[in-house]
Amino acid sequence: MRGHITKRGKDSYSIKISLGKDPATSKYKSQWFTVKGSKKDAEKRLSELLHQLDTGAYMKPGNTTVAEYLQRWLADYAKPNLSPRGYERYESIIRVHLIPALGSIQLT
Repeated sequence: MRGHITKRGKDSYSIKISLGKDPATSKYKSQWFTVKGSKKDAEKRLSELLHQLDTGAYMKPGNTTVAEYLQRWLADYAKPNLSPRGYERYESIIRVHLIPALGSIQLT
């Protein structure tokens, strides 16, 4: 089970997605979301969340900074999907320009 939808009220649905096993505790982690609207809206949101998980773009809500997100993006997405030269270019831009200017900002 990667994710499922549960009807909560007249126009409210809960989405639960599996985040996998926590290596530190060996327990499975999941995240819940509430969607107001139709079941189709909830299905669309579930699809978006699963796509983010598949591509490494999903970030669990918390105290993540722009710097942490960019480092993770480089490791999880850019390195496996870009040419070595393309990766070097992105890494340089992020290291020299983005992290010094925006790195300490927390994502919400």
